Amino acid sequence: MLSRNTKILLVIAIVSLLALAVACNTATRSATTNQSNNGTQTSSKSEPITVVELDPTAEYRAEIKAEPAEIKAGEQTNLIFTVKNKQGAVVKDLQVVHEKLMHLLIVSQDLADFDHQHPDLQPDGSFKLDYKFMSGGKYLLYTDFTPQGAHQIVDRFDVFVAGKARQSIPLTEDKELTKTVDGLNVTMTADKPLKVGEELMLNFAVKDAQTNLPVTDLQPYLGALAHFVVISEDTTKYLHVHPMESSETMKGSKMSGMNHNSMGDMKHDEMPMGKNGMKGDKPIISAHATFPKAGLYKLWAQFQRGGKVIVTAFVVRVAESEKITEREKDNVPSHALKVTVSKNGFEPSTLTVKKGQTVKLVFYRSDSENCASEIVLPSLNVKKKLPVGKTVVIEIKPEKTGDLNFACGMGMMKGKIVIAEN
Repeated sequence: MLSRNTKILLVIAIVSLLALAVACNTATRSATTNQSNNGTQTSSKSEPITVVELDPTAEYRAEIKAEPAEIKAGEQTNLIFTVKNKQGAVVKDLQVVHEKLMHLLIVSQDLADFDHQHPDLQPDGSFKLDYKFMSGGKYLLYTDFTPQGAHQIVDRFDVFVAGKARQSIPLTEDKELTKTVDGLNVTMTADKPLKVGEELMLNFAVKDAQTNLPVTDLQPYLGALAHFVVISEDTTKYLHVHPMESSETMKGSKMSGMNHNSMGDMKHDEMPMGKNGMKGDKPIISAHATFPKAGLYKLWAQFQRGGKVIVTAFVVRVAESEKITEREKDNVPSHALKVTVSKNGFEPSTLTVKKGQTVKLVFYRSDSENCASEIVLPSLNVKKKLPVGKTVVIEIKPEKTGDLNFACGMGMMKGKIVIAEN
């Protein structure tokens, strides 16, 4: 027979073992829940932010930190971004692109919610934004920045916000491409069918919703008449498109502005314009765009009127296109200097030639995931189209030493020709 004290000790031991088993089981369930919820909903102990590399070859990368670490719907959060180079050093010297050092695009996973923000530069070189997410669930944050001497870089962060998530809204192709928002009636058209790899001109006719007359009081927004952000349905493709500099659409007075498609322009040039980009009696705002893959895309057009930024959204379908022939890239004249144009820029970006000698430059644009739809040699007054998958030959005969600069038509991708003595 067991003594009374022994029985008491045995009961205590059994209870302790049972409590430990319950705790372990609960912890296991909690860990499993945190893992299974990754991508939909997050608990306070799960990782709220993941990084999606849109361009693994990028020389620079943005990092993000949230304060507090757990992001909750309806509560203020400090989003802190830091740009670093491959060596891990903080990069403080960014280029001003459309009046800002960094653009931040915030969209919900279903692309129903959209916000365009600009984090503020801090003394330590980081960029800070105080932000409040209104619903729980997954949000995509695209940071858009351009280091000095480099091309535009877009990094994406998937942020999981704790709290009640709203019902997801399916993405469906628009049957009508005319939208009315906050007194503006905006119609989008394209100069050709939307196909992968095609150089397209997107045109936006803007009228007053009440009078149906062309608007005459649009205001510059971040140095341009409009901004256009385009994201693919699977969220892997991102374009940041700005209005064309065009003598046809912009006449009369001047404003500071520029144009880029998926890459940031480096320099604010004077853009001639008339009454908000009038083309005849129609307010047409135009922009180049090239879609890199087939499928649905959502496009947000931003205009400013009466001090208010107005956003209209369009959903379009991009069709497959004919495959680009690989034979073109080898179509290079003998003794020519070849430059490959891709999302990585001009390769090589520096060429050396002799003064007084005739030189053939061959530019081959290998993909559509860049803004180089044109090649420009400003000092020679040369501008030529760069179709994807085609070789373009430019013949020059430099008569003096020095540097001869070339760039894409939007001024974002740059290179130079060093002219040396014979």
